[in-house]
Amino acid sequence: MDGRLAGKAAVITGAGSGIGRATALRFAAEGAALVLGDLRPERSARTVADIRAQGGDAVAVDGDVAEDAYVRELIGAAVERHGRLDILHNNAAFSISGRVGDITDEDWRTQQRVVLDSVFYGIRAALPHMIGQGGGSIVTTASGAGIGGEYGLGAYAAHKAAVINLTQTVAMEYAEEGIRCNAVTPGPTATEPMLRWLADMPGGAEEFGRSALLRRMSTPDEVAAVIAWLASDDAALVSGVVVQANYRVASRRPE
Repeated sequence: MDGRLAGKAAVITGAGSGIGRATALRFAAEGAALVLGDLRPERSARTVADIRAQGGDAVAVDGDVAEDAYVRELIGAAVERHGRLDILHNNAAFSISGRVGDITDEDWRTQQRVVLDSVFYGIRAALPHMIGQGGGSIVTTASGAGIGGEYGLGAYAAHKAAVINLTQTVAMEYAEEGIRCNAVTPGPTATEPMLRWLADMPGGAEEFGRSALLRRMSTPDEVAAVIAWLASDDAALVSGVVVQANYRVASRRPE
């Protein structure tokens, strides 16, 4: 690694597994000092331990990103520990399957709080610190479902669409303060939950991967590489962009 995040302080939510964990490891390898959040302390503790074993700087402040008070605490921990916040990666999310007519009020609101509200809370908490220091980079894990919809994921898709719009609005509103705001829409990615879900589907991961632009599943490390680029000064001219990383080109009703 070339150390392009050296001297930068970063916060990552959902850092205990999948894309969040891969991004935390990549950021650390690139030289960033990290404050990591996850709903399950045992998962973030493993990520922190792995980073420290490689000589990196990481601590965990765990909690529920659906709670504004916790997100403020997480952001505050980075500022208190490092005196600044250079990068915020909003990654935490989850989905509940079901056609639109079957979505309950509770399922709709629960997904909204985790998928959309958490991103708003994180950005809102980060902005004053980034403005005060003259800039920063915000990168959010969005979804192709937020661009073209997804069968059986109506609530999740709607909230991810709102995340994309919020990303573009923040990029416009805070450009003069030196803040860049971007999103990534990962295609089918070989995370543990995804692979477990696909294990029971006809054709499994190989067949599902063919729906992606590159006709294969992405790995969490590959997605993390895109996020690290967006977070770094190598992407200094990039803001308000939704990077379609091996975007899924077909969304169809499951067989």
